[in-house]
Amino acid sequence: MEQEFVTVIKAAAARGLPSLLIGANAVILSGHTRSTTDLDLLVPEDKRSEWLDLMRELGFRFFHGTEAFVQLEAGHRGGAPVDLMFVERATWNRLIEGARVVDLGGEPVLLPRPEFLVALKLHSASSPTRSKPATDWEDIRQIVRICGLDPEEQSFRDLILRYGGADALQRIRDFKAG
Repeated sequence: MEQEFVTVIKAAAARGLPSLLIGANAVILSGHTRSTTDLDLLVPEDKRSEWLDLMRELGFRFFHGTEAFVQLEAGHRGGAPVDLMFVERATWNRLIEGARVVDLGGEPVLLPRPEFLVALKLHSASSPTRSKPATDWEDIRQIVRICGLDPEEQSFRDLILRYGGADALQRIRDFKAG
């Protein structure tokens, strides 16, 4: 499965298509051991058509999507799905600030700052269509713990409140206290 992820990352790099690794693989590369079956990438919305063209050429098929999100399934049985999250260029520019290069199967990928991963996980956990919010919350707990994030630090606190509200802030405070 990791090889499929590497194939996507390599093909995108060859075309100069930018992406940030998000989702479970980002959590894993942040230091939390867990399993996953898909690749989640955040990409600038203005590169949407180029990304979709690439994924079609790699054999992926459209499974489900909205304006901001597309789920693609592999063209062969047992292949790993890929999820693409599209953001406006201004949001993209904020998210790549402080991103670091990490290794995914021998290929460099950009990983957003831990507090941005938490914000993305909060956004995901609060989605009414999300089937696994408990997994998102465990990921949040682990990112906060591993990366030493402080919910009382103003900019992180603001992100929590913006994407999760006061209940999320209290829950993250409880993680730190427990």
